[in-house]
Amino acid sequence: MSAHVRSQLNAQLRELDAAFRSRGVGYAAIGGLAVNAHGFVRATRDIDLMVLVEDAATVRTIALDLHYSVLDEGKEISSYVRDRQRFDVMHAQRPISRDLLARASEVPLDGMRIPIIPVEGLIGLKVQAYNDNPRRLQDVMDMVELFRVNTTLNMEEVRSYFRLFDRERLLDDILRAAR
Repeated sequence: MSAHVRSQLNAQLRELDAAFRSRGVGYAAIGGLAVNAHGFVRATRDIDLMVLVEDAATVRTIALDLHYSVLDEGKEISSYVRDRQRFDVMHAQRPISRDLLARASEVPLDGMRIPIIPVEGLIGLKVQAYNDNPRRLQDVMDMVELFRVNTTLNMEEVRSYFRLFDRERLLDDILRAAR
């Protein structure tokens, strides 16, 4: 990723972080930012966040106040765009996603302290994304690298996410590739 793109992404993240905090919206980074924070650095061009479903309307207001347009609004995910900037928001409504949000911890990221979901949950979201769309090979590659750089994972929790989608064979393949 070019320094210019990274700088723009950081400025966007700072702006969103400040707006969310000022409105009392708890959030956690998921997607590429979380992958980077958990030790595998790769390029990302958008921001993916998780908030409680109860905060979705406030997030929409924040986005509009910051001159984003609504790209898509759904029960599970909303997307916003402004010029070439985009951010997607997953609405935590099920006990599993609410738990991941509650267990988020703030980590240093490019001079900021950003809440990030646990690596096990990030892998779980990657399994879900791949299950929903098997052409999302970046998610599989992210999982391989996350296993490579995180050696103290709670494997019972990780396996439970793969089990949810009947993808335990995929887990075995990923573990072999991560060696």
